Amino acid sequence: MAEAYKPINGGGVQLRPFNTYKRWIVDHVNYRNDLYSHSVLKGISPEHSEKINVSESIGLPAYREVDEIDNSNSNSTTFLNSKHQKVVWSGLNQMFYKHRARNEHDLYASASIFSIPHNRLGDGVRPESVIITDTSTSSSNNDFLLIKDSKLDEYHGKLYDDNIDTGSYAPYGNLIGYWGFNDEVVPRYAKLDRVVEDRSGYLNDGKGININYTPGIYTTGDYELPSGTKATFDGSTSYILVNHNRKLDFFESEDYSISMWSIIPPSQSADEYNYNWLLSKSGTYRDFTEDKKRKQVMYNRNIETDIYPFDVKIGNQNLLSDSGKIFASISNGVLTTEVTSSTNLNDSIAHHVVFNKTGSNLELWVDGTRESIQPLRGNMKGIHNKYDMVMGSKFLSDGYGEDTNDGLGTFSGSLDEIRIYNKALTQTEIGLLSDNDYVTGSAYQTSQVGEIFYKHGIVVVSDPRPLYRYVLVGGTGNWDYDNSINNGWNVKYKSTKELHEINVLCEVGSNEFNISQNPTLKKNNDVNASLLKPFVTGSDFKPYYTTIGLYNPNGDLIAIGKLASAIQNRDDVDITINVRLDLDGAFGAPSTGSLEPIGKPKTVVETTNSKGKKTYIWGKTDIPNISI
Repeated sequence: MAEAYKPINGGGVQLRPFNTYKRWIVDHVNYRNDLYSHSVLKGISPEHSEKINVSESIGLPAYREVDEIDNSNSNSTTFLNSKHQKVVWSGLNQMFYKHRARNEHDLYASASIFSIPHNRLGDGVRPESVIITDTSTSSSNNDFLLIKDSKLDEYHGKLYDDNIDTGSYAPYGNLIGYWGFNDEVVPRYAKLDRVVEDRSGYLNDGKGININYTPGIYTTGDYELPSGTKATFDGSTSYILVNHNRKLDFFESEDYSISMWSIIPPSQSADEYNYNWLLSKSGTYRDFTEDKKRKQVMYNRNIETDIYPFDVKIGNQNLLSDSGKIFASISNGVLTTEVTSSTNLNDSIAHHVVFNKTGSNLELWVDGTRESIQPLRGNMKGIHNKYDMVMGSKFLSDGYGEDTNDGLGTFSGSLDEIRIYNKALTQTEIGLLSDNDYVTGSAYQTSQVGEIFYKHGIVVVSDPRPLYRYVLVGGTGNWDYDNSINNGWNVKYKSTKELHEINVLCEVGSNEFNISQNPTLKKNNDVNASLLKPFVTGSDFKPYYTTIGLYNPNGDLIAIGKLASAIQNRDDVDITINVRLDLDGAFGAPSTGSLEPIGKPKTVVETTNSKGKKTYIWGKTDIPNISI
């Protein structure tokens, strides 16, 4: 094969920038390298005076704020110097998680933030391109977490665990009330909690009095760890009040169900009645009265009613052998249908209870097993009312007490993951709600484990289940990667990036390169011979070229193109070949990186003429630029 070289004039090189999506693969080994400069942060929302991690570097050495948690692995490293962003946990909470109508999210107690620097972000992350693989938490059922994103709108999407099959879950569209108490990021005692959040989307927020928020129900399976947060009632004055709403009231013709987890101690503090109420819609409602200025004011009245769509209570020590059994009922004031568990649940262990009104039957399920079923008694018309729903009591400890008979019916114990559906639950759905396995976590009825904000490059994994507490931050949450398949992660995503298309016009004149320089065509195969072999001199013999190489002024081969078919060199017309290639330097810049020796000409030089027009030439104009 012969080679011929020719310099390319300055006008033969054009540089055109364009944006495209580029796939990035970042892992626990390279994420802090200069080429990537991503950061991984963890922390707790500062809503309850918790300190937070900070990554900050804008043209300054990377550092952490002196009053924040010491996290030298993530925040104090020179590799973050080129990362033009500041990520602060409280800012994240305020920007993305607060006051989002009908879909409000808070950061849970454990969370990990994967932050993409601006020079990697471009115009944003491509929706549905993120894949997180994490092996820091393995189990017998799965060897790694596989988390992907699903687009919600142009600005944000949800992260979901691809290993979780939600096809058999109770439909989210039928969920009309959900109080999981998981927005409590640290254990605390709330004398007054003005907002006990309803995460169903219907905004049936409650008000809590004297509630102790403690670590939630324990997982089963590979690890027994608390998940989320539960509400603990003191048996004296505690309750959670949810105001009456048509969505939470039912008619006898409707199917509906209530699912909850409860921890019940052997005995109850309040024993004025034979029962203590887990959930009641029969003890209090809002009424109006006049204040001293004769203005109408609203207040809560404790008045018992015999008409209600649901009532769930626990038998206390007064019932002897029935102590610890669940009693659930509906009533129209004349007829009452009641179901009773066959299991005593006052063993201080978390149990799952379902009240299920299905067709003409009332069911009671405990830990995924139906323990009682009763047909509705006669004509049950008129079971709906306008009473408020109360968790942990029948009456309010601060309600209008003159209407209270013997006591409040307050509950000693804990409630967790309370859900109300406007449908009857199936056996499969109940079974999944009653399963708090460490890996599947189906008691929480979701595969969503976080959110991504496409335009900001913020990926947040935050979930109350312990399986996700150390995503991206190592086996124990301290960035302790051992570089093995059992303890590490990688993140794949696509983001917009500016690349540069180089157009090089390689001109071949009709009188140029008409004789091949291949030494095998010369007499005696001598490269220095001036005479060619006889068969080469015929008029039918014309050289072809099949490969074009581009060289910089230093003689370095920077690009090579193999033609799909050979091109014959013409001796009657000039030929111009337009060579196009994309240059992808470290940040999308037109560069060949290490191929540029120190002190030698740059590969591409930007010049400006007298009219202010910018052009790009390859190397300096006074030396050969590109040879073919």
